[in-house]
Amino acid sequence: MKNPATKSTDPVRIRVMILSDAIPNRNGVGTYYHDLMDYLRDELEHVEMIPARANCIFKKSRMYLPLPSDRSQHLYLPNVLRIFEQVRKERPDILVAPTLGPFALLARIVARRKKLPLVFGYHTSLNKLVGLYWRGPLGRFSSWYLKRASRVMFRHADAVVVNTDHMAAEAGALGASRVHIMGTTIARLFIENPVTPYEGRMESVLFAGRLAKEKKVMAIVEAAAALPDLRFVFAGEGPLREELEQSSKGLKNVEFTGWLSREALLERVDEADVVVLPSEHESFGSIALEAMARERLMLVSENCGILRWPDLARGLCVIREGESVTDALSRLQAASVEERIRIARTARDATHDMNRKTTEEWMNLFNSLHPRG
Repeated sequence: MKNPATKSTDPVRIRVMILSDAIPNRNGVGTYYHDLMDYLRDELEHVEMIPARANCIFKKSRMYLPLPSDRSQHLYLPNVLRIFEQVRKERPDILVAPTLGPFALLARIVARRKKLPLVFGYHTSLNKLVGLYWRGPLGRFSSWYLKRASRVMFRHADAVVVNTDHMAAEAGALGASRVHIMGTTIARLFIENPVTPYEGRMESVLFAGRLAKEKKVMAIVEAAAALPDLRFVFAGEGPLREELEQSSKGLKNVEFTGWLSREALLERVDEADVVVLPSEHESFGSIALEAMARERLMLVSENCGILRWPDLARGLCVIREGESVTDALSRLQAASVEERIRIARTARDATHDMNRKTTEEWMNLFNSLHPRG
C-alpha cells in the first residue's frame, strides 16, 4: 500500500532533534513522536530522537515519578555532556521537547544557548492529572510546580503543539501564545500491512494501554462478567494489573498479555472485533487511531480527545453519558452487521486522511520556524 503521507521529491534542508522524556512506544506521547519521526524522515534532511532511557545518568538508581503504585513510570535525568556532544555533532536547526520533564528543560537551555527554535509538546492535561493522582497538600504543591514549569516552557517555546482545541485552551490559560493543534500519525506497521476486512462479528474485545486508574479498566472487567459470550483481552501493564487479575478470577473469558511489541499489538488488534478505551481522561488516544486504521470498531468514552476531530468522530462508537462499558457493548451487539461494517470502514478511511494532513502540518510548522530551509 502506498504511504498515505505526502512525500516531498527532495528532503527539506531542515535538521530536527527531539529531546524526549517519554519512552518510545511505552506511552501515548512516546508513541506519538516515534511514529511521527517515521514520516518526517521522508521530508527532512535529518530528524532524530534523544530518548530519555538511553541518554540518562543514574541508570541503576532511577528516580520514580510519584504516581501511586506505578513503578513502571520513571523520571530520567539527562546525561548533559553526551547530549551536548550530540547537538554539536548533528547541528540541529530546530529542537522539539515532547513533554514536561528534565529532558524538556535541558532542551530549553540548549535552545537558548544555540539560539535555536524550540517546539514544546503539551499533550497531557495537568488539571486532570493532578486531580486523579494527588490530593491535599501534595496535590496543591504538584499543581503549582507543574503549572509553573509549564509556564517556563511556554514562555521560551517558539511553538506549543497540542492534539485538541481543549488542550489548546488549557495551554493558553497557562500563558502559551503560539499554540498549534496537530493531528496524529499512525505507525506505518498499522497502515501498510494488508488489512483483514472486518466482517461485522461481535466476539472479542481488546483493551491496549496502561492498566491505570484514568483508563477506567475496572469497568471492562465488569463488562466481562456481565457478557460471558464475549472474549476480553488486556494488553498492557500498569499499577492496576494485580487488582484486575484478582477481580477477574473465575472469569474464563478474560486474558492478560502483558506489554506487547508493536508487531504483537497489531496481531491482537486484527484478532479483535472491538477495541475499547473507556478513559476518564484521554488527551487524544493513539490506540484508537491504530484500531481504526485496521478497520476495527473503536469504542471510546466521551472524555477522549479524538472525538474533537469531526472526521474521525464519524468512525467512532461512543460510550454515552450514563452508559457503562457493558451497556455500550450490548448496544453494539444489538446493531446490525451492516451498520457495524459501515462504521469500521468509515473509520479506516478517516485515519488515512489524518495521517497525510498531520505530516503536512508538521512540515508547515518547521518551515515557518526555519524559513531558510
